[in-house]
Amino acid sequence: MLDFNKDFIKRIKHQDHTAFNEFYLNTVDIFSRYIEANYFLNKQDAQDLISDFYVKFRESVRKYDENYSFSWYFRTIFKNIIKDHFKKNHDIPFTELESEDQDGSFEETLVDEEDIKSILHKNFQFEQIQKAMKELDDGNKDIIYWKFIEEKDNGEIEMLLNISNDNLRQKISRAIKQLKKLLEDNL
Repeated sequence: MLDFNKDFIKRIKHQDHTAFNEFYLNTVDIFSRYIEANYFLNKQDAQDLISDFYVKFRESVRKYDENYSFSWYFRTIFKNIIKDHFKKNHDIPFTELESEDQDGSFEETLVDEEDIKSILHKNFQFEQIQKAMKELDDGNKDIIYWKFIEEKDNGEIEMLLNISNDNLRQKISRAIKQLKKLLEDNL
């Protein structure tokens, strides 16, 4: 888990080179893994995106409002860099986070615990899972990535998305349902 204290954040805002280097070392692998797991990009494009992020982050961090989550702040910049890349370089649409549609009651939208167990007990190959992950919409892709790859707890994800626990549980449920359908469709 990334945890940057207030002193560190102030140092970054004041353009402290040591703090920026520490930030880079603590985040570069996370960003690389995220791009590799979610997008069909060659290594050079992925490295360019990550470089663009650090340049943009360094320029904009002075404006960061410490009343908001630092993690949410830099992840938003990262997502915007990716969106810009796809807008400029590809005819592939990059969707926004899923909308807050409220079709059905909250309980109706949750995945049953037995349903999750059945997904996990199936013998899917890594390639099948990776392919299905790339087909997920971006909001669900992020949630699955944070929950099961970065192993973030719900509280951390709630802070990243700035949503309630109930809303997050619903989003996790939808993401798992979508992943399950993609995996079963590709059998």
